[in-house]
Amino acid sequence: MRIAVGALALLVAAPAWGQAYPKAVPSAGVPQDIPAAMEKPDRSLQYRVLFDVSEPNRDKDQPHQTLRRAGSLLNAMAANGVKPEAGAVAIVVHGAPDANLLTDAAHMKRFGKPNPSLALLEELAAAGVSIRICGQSYLARGYARDELHPAVQVDLMAIVTIANLMAQGYGVVRDD
Repeated sequence: MRIAVGALALLVAAPAWGQAYPKAVPSAGVPQDIPAAMEKPDRSLQYRVLFDVSEPNRDKDQPHQTLRRAGSLLNAMAANGVKPEAGAVAIVVHGAPDANLLTDAAHMKRFGKPNPSLALLEELAAAGVSIRICGQSYLARGYARDELHPAVQVDLMAIVTIANLMAQGYGVVRDD
């Protein structure tokens, strides 16, 4: 009897597991639903999330891993009916990964190949993510403003941006 009840529960739940969820960021992943998960995106909360991006790309031919994580978070939120306000998710890039914010032309000129993060960057911007680069990294690399994707905001220093956003209630997610 228990086996029959368990099998019936699996049959009823199976369509939900295979269900396609809406994607706020089409090229980012969507986590599989966990029906009994204790923590899920909550429509009653006002999210303010800052991704602090300073680690280099693990795979230079793929979009930066933390940009993908930001996209996955937005997709998990969308799948649970949560749509953060524009700017409520921010990405601050400083140091090694700042090449992810270049246009394809600039990336091609500097590295001999298109920017693997460009499509994801555009999708994040379209989803309302605030994308920032540390002005000190920008100057140290000798970037011209037209080399950066138009959605990228140049700030004085990453540490100032991080401190300001934390003071405004943003939680910080460090890249790994």
